Amino acid sequence: MRRGPWLPTIVLCLLASLPAEALAQAAWEYTAYQSRLWIVAQTAPQTPANISEGLRQALPARIATTWSGLMQLQVAAAPARLRCSVLNDFETLTADVIAAATDAKELEADKIYLAAIRWKKGYFEVRVRELDCHTRQLGSIVERSASTLSDLPTVVSDAINESFTPLARIELVAEKDISVRLRGGGLIADSTSPTSVEPGMVLRPIIRRNDRNGQPAKGGIQTIPWSYLIVEERHDAVLECTLRSGYRAAIPARGGVRVERLALLVRPRLDSTQLVLRSRNDKTKPLAGYEVYRRVGDDNQKMELLGQTDQGGAVTVSRVDQFGGLETLVVKNGQQLLARLPVVPGYEKLLTAFLIDDDGRLAAEGFVGALNSRVIDLVARREILVAKIRA
Repeated sequence: MRRGPWLPTIVLCLLASLPAEALAQAAWEYTAYQSRLWIVAQTAPQTPANISEGLRQALPARIATTWSGLMQLQVAAAPARLRCSVLNDFETLTADVIAAATDAKELEADKIYLAAIRWKKGYFEVRVRELDCHTRQLGSIVERSASTLSDLPTVVSDAINESFTPLARIELVAEKDISVRLRGGGLIADSTSPTSVEPGMVLRPIIRRNDRNGQPAKGGIQTIPWSYLIVEERHDAVLECTLRSGYRAAIPARGGVRVERLALLVRPRLDSTQLVLRSRNDKTKPLAGYEVYRRVGDDNQKMELLGQTDQGGAVTVSRVDQFGGLETLVVKNGQQLLARLPVVPGYEKLLTAFLIDDDGRLAAEGFVGALNSRVIDLVARREILVAKIRA
């Protein structure tokens, strides 16, 4: 039996009878995503002044139907302090800028979607970005086009579907075995739902530390670098994951009242990622000539050479569409293994790794190798002379 859009309403009616702790868990698991859509439309003769009002009337009902009640959307014009940035600086916009221009109450929602609408030579260009309010992570830009005003609700709805990233809460950490609970997971009807996370997908862990008011402390949101969760099994709203990280203890074993352990689904949208290696002691010094390998499959010994870093310490890593896009890069300098870096190529445009400057050791390795070759050559010559003398 399929779950209809009426299910969230029934669930909300049952939540009041639960204890406080169970209520918090049930609210996380059985409450639809609370979202905002802020619209900024370019001033043009082809763009009517009431375009936001038209979308406000059409979109919430459309989202409720297509999402089977998993998202509740409120549509409004963007705050005045954000409009210029959304229209002109959408690519460089940051979560901090959005938070500074937004009322704290608005940031209590799950998601905020920013939509920039422009008229371009016969069609409307729609660009949408998602801000996850819990983790303060700003997603990539999703672009769509609409030929008429009547197509805008459908196009904006499709862009929201494309930019949406499911959220989860980490509940149990047992070394590399991680259990997470999916936001709204109890309402998911089937695997085709936009909020569904299935085995083989990859999550990125994020730690959020709050102040007394429940707001993120200054510098309190930390995206754990070189760390990902691979979904192994799903049991309704609970996901059993395996941690793959470049650190031994990447995720705190225990949370707290002010510490939230969260995770976002990773969806690579770019064709490649540029990896830059720099010295750990001198962060301005690029590490040139270092070899970067890609592990092939699950075999830890089988590796494929991607290339050497250039003079800027950079190498390009192409996107892969298997194993959830996650792979482990191995960095070597000579015969010395320097780092194992789990990455999802195409998820971020640029990644910078700070490693031990191994140039001195490599120079010593080369000197010892050359000395060893000279000694072997000297021994060989001596044996030849001994053989000649005996003859």
